[in-house]
Amino acid sequence: MLPLNDLCWLPDRISLRPLSTLESSHNLKTGARKVLERYYSLNSVGMFTGNHTQMLQETLSALVGANKNITHMQGYLIYAKTQTHNTFFETPWLDEIAIGCGIGHWETLTVSLNHCASALSAIHLLKSRVIKSQQPMILLTGEKAFHSDINKLDNSVMAEVPAAMLLNAGHSRWQINHTAVRHLSSFYNNHRESTAARRRELFSSLEQDYYDFYTYVLDKFHLSIGDIDAIVPGNIDMPMLKRIADKLKFRGELFTEHISDYGHAYCSDILFNVSSLLERFDGKRILCVAMGMGITMSCILIEKNEINEVKHVNTTFGS
Repeated sequence: MLPLNDLCWLPDRISLRPLSTLESSHNLKTGARKVLERYYSLNSVGMFTGNHTQMLQETLSALVGANKNITHMQGYLIYAKTQTHNTFFETPWLDEIAIGCGIGHWETLTVSLNHCASALSAIHLLKSRVIKSQQPMILLTGEKAFHSDINKLDNSVMAEVPAAMLLNAGHSRWQINHTAVRHLSSFYNNHRESTAARRRELFSSLEQDYYDFYTYVLDKFHLSIGDIDAIVPGNIDMPMLKRIADKLKFRGELFTEHISDYGHAYCSDILFNVSSLLERFDGKRILCVAMGMGITMSCILIEKNEINEVKHVNTTFGS
């Protein structure tokens, strides 16, 4: 059990730019834009108004400010990123952000595990250590769309949406009870050097692989699809997400309300989607699934803590 104490993102600091304005910044030509609009239901992309340091520091500061008791603890600050960006490793930038937010005495670490699944994979990787230490962990995410060669996908555009999650900081109404990761080695390096026919063959199987991952984690967690009240996926191909939900015969809420406006926000999708969902969610179980290039799929199961419904004074998820 890993208590989920708080989530933070700053929607007021994010502007939603229409796809029609992205030709110079994202090299998004008219034909590609029309495909995204027509087939993937994309309207705009979220862009943070500050620079890379500002977007992370403001988000972390807001989270720590809402949970000031953690400044008196030891803990872990983990920044999860994709493998597309250099995160200024030659300078102690993450330590400086931690100091500025009042947790400079925490252990800091940057992880780049499997692209856009890295945030959930970091939880899977570090949960045992965090639980054993009895110390809190903050998972920080969010990147800038630095270069037009890497700020878009075939089915989306990349958004700048920093988000942070506080874990293991005391009693909480919500907890992460299970995690899972599966790597599809056949997609290694995305087959850039393969023939077009081979690439079509591989990616035509991706939807089945995605469905198989859902069935795998449900079996691993000893649950049926009827036990899940909401699914929070990464902000990717909306038509595929809906087809998978139909194939699973899922009758709960598929949270896709941010896809059209924000686009795909690297590792941040799950964090800011869950934050929005929990503002009005009255169910018990949330299944979160992220897909990273490679391809790796990562999952966490968030469940309501019905045994210990203790209200934590510094959580936004009151009982």
